[in-house]
Amino acid sequence: MSIGFDIGEDGIATITLNRPEVLNAMDSATYAEVTAAVERVEDDPEIRLGIVTGAGERAFSAGADLREMHGNEDGSQPWRAWHPDRWDFGVRTSKPMIAAVHGYTLAGGLELALACDIRIAAEDAVFGCPEVKWSLLHGFGALRLPAIVGLSNAMSMLLTGEQIDAREAHRIGLVSQVVPREELIERARSTAALILRNGDEAVMMTKELALQSLGCPLEDGMRLYREMYRRVAATNEQQERLGTFGQRNDAAPQGGLS
Repeated sequence: MSIGFDIGEDGIATITLNRPEVLNAMDSATYAEVTAAVERVEDDPEIRLGIVTGAGERAFSAGADLREMHGNEDGSQPWRAWHPDRWDFGVRTSKPMIAAVHGYTLAGGLELALACDIRIAAEDAVFGCPEVKWSLLHGFGALRLPAIVGLSNAMSMLLTGEQIDAREAHRIGLVSQVVPREELIERARSTAALILRNGDEAVMMTKELALQSLGCPLEDGMRLYREMYRRVAATNEQQERLGTFGQRNDAAPQGGLS
């Protein structure tokens, strides 16, 4: 196995890329294992959230293992109809995913971070889309980056292939937090704990609404919102949480009144 998979008692699954000798570069087996891990997060009712990280000191992931993934003579691959059978082809989970990244986070490694909902970076993290340097496409990332960092910032990364550091990644919104390396996993877990305090159905539906409404007209987004609101409203969880709302004695207001 080229990844580790651990489920804690808190319902957090940790997926760890474990090929540090090659900067956690992902060969075809690793891509398949990460996809299976994402599907397990989705299907296992005991798992409420996933964290993705990398083993070793030098990299989250330097990307695809080019010698194995693109080692044939002309770089071509047999044509086949598109279908989402891998995480970078569209397989994802409705549950929250956090990427805890450090060191080199490049190419396919950056795409894996982009597949997550929240990205937390160590101060030593370096990000880049160097595929154009090898006459390759940063495919999944090219689809995700503009919505996350804006078109101009995305084009700068995609077309130059140059790297940016953690501070710049935070400035453009690629990551939400930058922390010392030794605090990375603990910060990911504390962020996860904040999410897990909330209603599971509401969290999953909020994620789905945010992703599905990207780029769509407001009226389409509102139709999605109404449908998902009805689904959440039908859950026992909402009734239980609203039933205790008036009993709270928090120092700060929690909102939700309209």
